[in-house]
Amino acid sequence: MERTESNWVTVKFVDFWPTFDVEHNKFVDALRSKYRVTVLPTEGDEVPDLLFYSRCGNGRHLSYDCIRIYFTGENDCPDFNECDYALSFYPLTLGDRHLRYPLYMLYEYDRIGTPEAVSDSDALGRGFCSLLMRNSTNCDPRRLEIIDCMESYRPLAYGGPFRNNTGGCVDEKIPFISRFKFNLALENSLVEGYVTEKILEPLVASTVPVYWGDDAVKSEFNPEAFVNAGDYDTPEALVEAVKRLDNDPGAYLRMLRAPKLIKGCAPDYDGMLADFLCRIAATRRKYLVRYGEQNVLHRRGRTVAMIRKSPLLMKILGRLGNC
Repeated sequence: MERTESNWVTVKFVDFWPTFDVEHNKFVDALRSKYRVTVLPTEGDEVPDLLFYSRCGNGRHLSYDCIRIYFTGENDCPDFNECDYALSFYPLTLGDRHLRYPLYMLYEYDRIGTPEAVSDSDALGRGFCSLLMRNSTNCDPRRLEIIDCMESYRPLAYGGPFRNNTGGCVDEKIPFISRFKFNLALENSLVEGYVTEKILEPLVASTVPVYWGDDAVKSEFNPEAFVNAGDYDTPEALVEAVKRLDNDPGAYLRMLRAPKLIKGCAPDYDGMLADFLCRIAATRRKYLVRYGEQNVLHRRGRTVAMIRKSPLLMKILGRLGNC
């Protein structure tokens, strides 16, 4: 293909988490459905056509005057005073500037149709229930209530930093989860549209998820394949439902073997992502401006970013905060 401005696009990724692969990811794949894509090095001053940034790091995205696309895997709402476009969990409508694209699409979603193979006898002979959790202080209290209530029925296997009783944090989540009949898949908060990889991982591991989170999960995954805490009024009622499954091999296996997705109803998020990003690449339309109140907010954001980059200033502010 002959290189022209219309068929090539340069991209850069900044402020993403350390393990994010800037060369091989869903965003680059989506753009490559119609464009020749060059990924610029994260470290460096070259300005791309499209800058992707996330919520980690120290605000490097603020130093780029180009089309900025924000991606969040958390329950924060995009700030459209900082980004031209955004990808998040929220079911937002803001012209052509936002697409709901859940974080679980970056995980094991491509394996949802071929979960781990396990025989009936092995499935029934597994341990009771696993939990992989880090955040126990900045989460909805109902999360801890469910954990404690489930623990009162049978001991849980804690494979993450929270209450670890497996000899240390596990390296591979799917193999660990697959060793148990159930997995407590609990979001850190109940926010509209906020459905993460927590429901996806046990489904891929051929384990029954016990899920707590937004009811949007029931339109994206088959409700017959998991226990939904939202269907029960109290944690105690939820645990009773799990207890019945735990003691009824037939009912448990029916839930375990149920299709993971609702046939014909699973959203084509990758197709929507390709349409969204290729439209941005085609129009090259910027929404952010460097004047008026947006410019005030931009300057304020850059000042905060500069402070965050300075260990000395952060140390001083920390001491002032303790005064």
